[in-house]
Amino acid sequence: MQNNHSFKKLGKTTLVGTLALGMMVTPIISSIQANAAEGAKGSISDAMFEDLNGNGQKDSNEAGISGIKITLFNDQGVEVATTTSAADGSYNFDNVDEGTYYMHVDTATFPDNYKLFTTQGFGSDGNSSYFHVAAGETVSGYHLGFYKKAGGTISSTVFNDLNINGKQDEGEAGLSGAKVVLYNVSGEKIAETTTAADGSYTFANIPAGTYYEHVTLPKNAKLVSGEQFGSDGNTGYFAVNSEQQITNLNVGAKINTAAISGTITDKASQQGMKDIEMVLYTIDGTRVASTTTDASGNYKFANLAEDFYYVHAIVPDGDSVVDTRGFGMDAYSYYIQIGADTQADNFNLTLKGNTVEPTDIVVNTDNIAAKVGDKGKIDASVQPSDATDKTLTYTVSDPSILSVDADGNWTALAKGEADITVTTANGISKVIHVVVSEKVGEFKSFVFEDTNKNGTKEAGEAGVPGATVALHGADGSVVATQTTDANGQYDFKDVPVGTYYIVVTAPAGYDIKSNHAFGTDGVTGYINVTESVVTNYECALIKDVAPITVSSIKWINNKEGGNVELMDRDNIQIQDNYVDADNNPIVNIKLYDQNNNVIDLTGYTVTMGDDTIATGAIDGNNVELTRHKAGATSVTIKDSSGRVVKNFVLNITASVIPATDITLGATNIDTTIGTTGKIDATVQPANATDKSLTYTSANTNILTVAADGTWEAKGEGTTTVTVKTANNITKTITVNVTSPISVQLKNIPSYPDRTIVPNDQLNITTDYVNTYGSHDLDFKYYDKTSAEVNPANYTVTSSDTSVISLKANQGDGYMRLSVNAAGSSVITIKDAKGNIIRQFTVNVAQGAILPTGVTVANSAVTTKVTSTGSISATVQPANATNKALTYTSSNPDVLKVNPDGSWEAMNNGTATVTVKTSNGLTTTVTFTVQAYFSTILEQGNFNPDKANGGAVTYYDSIADLSASDNITLTYNTLDAKVADTTQTNGRRQFIFYVDGSPVNFNTDYSFSISNPTVLNSDISNNTEGARTLGHIEVKVTKGTSKITVTRTSDGKVVKTINVTVQ
Repeated sequence: MQNNHSFKKLGKTTLVGTLALGMMVTPIISSIQANAAEGAKGSISDAMFEDLNGNGQKDSNEAGISGIKITLFNDQGVEVATTTSAADGSYNFDNVDEGTYYMHVDTATFPDNYKLFTTQGFGSDGNSSYFHVAAGETVSGYHLGFYKKAGGTISSTVFNDLNINGKQDEGEAGLSGAKVVLYNVSGEKIAETTTAADGSYTFANIPAGTYYEHVTLPKNAKLVSGEQFGSDGNTGYFAVNSEQQITNLNVGAKINTAAISGTITDKASQQGMKDIEMVLYTIDGTRVASTTTDASGNYKFANLAEDFYYVHAIVPDGDSVVDTRGFGMDAYSYYIQIGADTQADNFNLTLKGNTVEPTDIVVNTDNIAAKVGDKGKIDASVQPSDATDKTLTYTVSDPSILSVDADGNWTALAKGEADITVTTANGISKVIHVVVSEKVGEFKSFVFEDTNKNGTKEAGEAGVPGATVALHGADGSVVATQTTDANGQYDFKDVPVGTYYIVVTAPAGYDIKSNHAFGTDGVTGYINVTESVVTNYECALIKDVAPITVSSIKWINNKEGGNVELMDRDNIQIQDNYVDADNNPIVNIKLYDQNNNVIDLTGYTVTMGDDTIATGAIDGNNVELTRHKAGATSVTIKDSSGRVVKNFVLNITASVIPATDITLGATNIDTTIGTTGKIDATVQPANATDKSLTYTSANTNILTVAADGTWEAKGEGTTTVTVKTANNITKTITVNVTSPISVQLKNIPSYPDRTIVPNDQLNITTDYVNTYGSHDLDFKYYDKTSAEVNPANYTVTSSDTSVISLKANQGDGYMRLSVNAAGSSVITIKDAKGNIIRQFTVNVAQGAILPTGVTVANSAVTTKVTSTGSISATVQPANATNKALTYTSSNPDVLKVNPDGSWEAMNNGTATVTVKTSNGLTTTVTFTVQAYFSTILEQGNFNPDKANGGAVTYYDSIADLSASDNITLTYNTLDAKVADTTQTNGRRQFIFYVDGSPVNFNTDYSFSISNPTVLNSDISNNTEGARTLGHIEVKVTKGTSKITVTRTSDGKVVKTINVTVQ
């Protein structure tokens, strides 16, 4: 019940399954919905249903559960009405008077194939809370949710039991194609399947019941083992329970090793013939299997069933059978009888083909002249034209000179000679000779005196003899060298096609004038030579004019360094803020002759490589270089003849070089908690004045980063790190931090393992137990490879140990939390550095309060037959949710105990009653049951002198039978005496006493005799007076019979004596 009302007397029941709600189902609180409606009476309405999603509410897709009995009681415990849920699960109580009520659900009417899942409004005792029904109101919110029990599963294997030990050992393959049929106890076929390739078979979702299986093996196998199977292929009966897994119905089979094999041979080559189709038939012409011969001509049909067979070879068109073994000339074998292990080998055939052999090869040429890079195809054909095999092969004698493929296509690779051999399948060949030459071109031109200095050879400008001309390959190697002839001509003949350049060295007294073909250094650009004559590479020379000798070149007016000699320097370096002694941004240069006189620069020129960096000018006898910006530029000073006096580089560096970019080693970092590293960041350019960087983490709870870029992952999540230069250029790195371990909750009853996510909420009740019956939450840790991690490497704390506390590490890989009381506790798992690896909350609702013990008022009771009573038992604690008790008698023939603890003494003896709580705690009450009658005497009685009142003869007396259920009497000669005028009957007297007084068989007790032939009470001695004195008097004969004594007041049997007369 859910409140403190007391019910009037009502039978007890238990809602079995309330605890099966499991870990993750949040407890549901009953609600009452009242809908106002006009009318003088109220109603109650709701439904019983299949709660598919466990939310405690009937959704549109959830079917109703019919046939559940619900009884309505008023608050005095008086039954008002009873109904059962309809096909859609609904139930209704209409026309209910205004008042307070409760309902009771009968668990005995729950469907067998469903299990209680969720409850709303009903307690674990099957009773609802009290609720009020007002006039015109409809009360709802009282329902039960169920889930359908899964059927049982049978999963086993049929396998090739090579060693016949009944177990599938390594190397023993499963047997496919075995038929397995499941029957119920009535012999009706329930299901049928065939074993898979690995021999496995499965029957799933089998309703609870009793079944047997029959297995039919393939024809080539026989049953040799199977613990549950007989030689007829049947199992015995076995039970399948709901959700039970049965895996021991395995069958060991022996697969026949019988085989038929042989070889198909080509007569001409005496080699095996590949891909000849072979077909196997049974004697009745049924096709069994087919195969093809392998590369050696072999074939085999293996693992054959015991039968008669024949083999047919499919002879290729054009071939014929010329020799056989085991075959006829029609390529059909003889009949072959195969036993379990028969090896019928050497069923062979020899075939002869109707072939036309090649006799010659016709080629269109015997010689080929080619150049490097040329391609072609050999035109060859087999003679005669109707040759069976026209295959040709092509081989080349020197693959470095010529390549040829399987179709006769060739490519000339290098200069040289090679032979191509063309060969038929039967070895006839032809040779084609190939000569490969290189493709060549020619360089032919002049070196001349360019008198007008325009770079072009014109009429009247003579050639210059004695100039050295060198031809270079593209790799710089010298290919050939010539000296120009009297006309200044050079001519390089037979130059292989390719890329070259030419270098001219002028004879003494000449300088080279640059033109379209040559630079001032006498070098051409790269020239691509084809199969042609190149004639446009003329080199212009001009005669030397005696120059003024420049002996010194000085950087003057340099206020920082004075006059700096530049003659031997190839560069000048200044900053972009450089000024001369006159504070002008100018580099001043003067040239001096051998006498240290300033040279007149009339006609001199200064040329800048990049005049955006600096410009140059001749100002009188000064060379002035005016800086503009940072950078480097070439500077060339030439005299009036165009001769280069000085080449150097002016390098202007920035006085402050700002950062322009940041280069990152990675823009994304994936890591785990506790991992450390360093950000790989570099300021660009490399010569930036200030290369300092700052690092900022957007969330230091996830990642901390130090001033030097070293970082440490602290918690799960995604954050960013901003890298910034001194001049505020930034780059962002995304960092994703995950836990190094996965935390999984294990051993959850009726649920799969659960992975704990960050800030997870686990909802359980105080009576939660795991699959091992322990009041613990069991966790395991796994790394990224799913390997188990030792929980000892991490610390675990609970925010409220009165609710959840950590249990000691047992060394078995589990982290265990003890469930102590209702409440909530935050569980924190940290690594050795104190980083939080996982944090989650366990919410513990108050569940059922389990009994802790049971006591009885009396642990030992002495009573006697027919007495009744009740065991007074109390469950501890007083507020236990389920106080139900069960009572079991060790000897119901002595003491019968009822479900409510009431008992009745049935027979003398001892019995122990075990009192057990709902969770299995027990205590006992020992009963000693005494006989109902304090004394029962038996004696033989005969008076031979009845007429004279003579003495009575007593014989075979037994002092007390009150504690005996079975007695044996010995037949006496006196038992045969029959009453007449002189004597009495010889008879046996059974005399019954209670507390020392004889009983009255006329008023208080009656008796019956099962076999009156053996014990005959229909005698004159069995008078009313004798019965008043507790006598049962009988004449006896040999045999067995039973005396049953019944108490008249209540009809209870108070004594049974089994009597044997021998």
